Amino acid sequence: MLSAATAGPALAEQKASLEEALKNGKVTVNLRYRFENVSDDSPDKDAHASTLRTVLGYRTRAYKGFSFQIEAENVTAVGDDLYDNVGSGTANNRMQDRSVVADPAITEINQALLRYQGDKWQVAAGRQEIVLGDSRFIGNVGWRQNHQNFDAFRIDNSSLGGLRFTYAYVDRVNRITGDSRGLEAHLINAGFELQNAGKFTLYGYLVDWQEGLSSMSTATYGLEFAGKRRLGGSQKALLYEAEYAEQSDYGDNRGDFESGYTSLMLGLSTPKVTMRLAREVLEGDGRGRFQTPLATLHKFNGWADKFLSTPLFGLEDLYLQLNGKIGEVGWLVKYHDFEAESAALSYGQELDLQLVYTCPKGVQLGLKGALYDADLHSFDTDKWMLWVSWRL
Repeated sequence: MLSAATAGPALAEQKASLEEALKNGKVTVNLRYRFENVSDDSPDKDAHASTLRTVLGYRTRAYKGFSFQIEAENVTAVGDDLYDNVGSGTANNRMQDRSVVADPAITEINQALLRYQGDKWQVAAGRQEIVLGDSRFIGNVGWRQNHQNFDAFRIDNSSLGGLRFTYAYVDRVNRITGDSRGLEAHLINAGFELQNAGKFTLYGYLVDWQEGLSSMSTATYGLEFAGKRRLGGSQKALLYEAEYAEQSDYGDNRGDFESGYTSLMLGLSTPKVTMRLAREVLEGDGRGRFQTPLATLHKFNGWADKFLSTPLFGLEDLYLQLNGKIGEVGWLVKYHDFEAESAALSYGQELDLQLVYTCPKGVQLGLKGALYDADLHSFDTDKWMLWVSWRL
């Protein structure tokens, strides 16, 4: 027990440390203006979306391992919102005669969580963005102005040698349209580095949707191996990735199905250009189909966003990507060929283009295009996206 003489200084020191943790945390400021134009062959008018995303956040310094983070997010339509924003409830702008740009005007708390960090592990509880792996199954949809977040409890552990383990329990997802849905999800992701070869990852995502969405409830189990190997003593490297997953009905889902997912990539990295040739397959047989509703979907299967939901007969995406950098300007060219997985159907082709210039003091300028040529899926569509962002 502390004596009266020693208790005073000890409590004063503790109070001062707590004050320091609260006062000397990290401030986050992020502004991103984007103009997105969508022109397609549907009956809808062209969309012209001019939006500004503003993020203000603060994370305290750790006090006895504990820290608190809060982040507020606002999306504002700048000028006339001449686009269908597919917002939920009062966030919907009622522009149903325009093409879709899924950036509703909204203000919300994007993150508010308590974190405890140990030597090789940490626990986080509260509203938070979660990105697992390359976000193919679980992501924050970072391209859209209103990010996806989760009300969750999460544990990360790296104490077992080269093994990195994550477990998260999620009871609500807050989506990019402003929609909030209840679920009971157990997310498990474990990765192990193999020296000079790559990373081996095992995962299981058990998602039981509530509030009338039980038909979306699935269990997904998979494994991935990805890495690169330097070619001799040169600056060139061979890139490779292989992934396989199985998905089936789960929880209150009354369906009875099994669908598979495969992804194979082979590439070559050189000092000037990186090339990737890949084939991604999401199975579908007209009854069940492999779905990834919690993913960062815009990142996969073309930036025209034609395959945010897997078609009934599945999807095969064969693509070639070239990217590199000239000075401070990064460039990317990607060509997709889309077909059905279980039927002799050609969905269409797409060319994606991007230029990104990183300026001093946290400023970034970007131009991005998606040119979709439809065969038997959706409409011919051209999208052009111009943005400028600043981050403190």
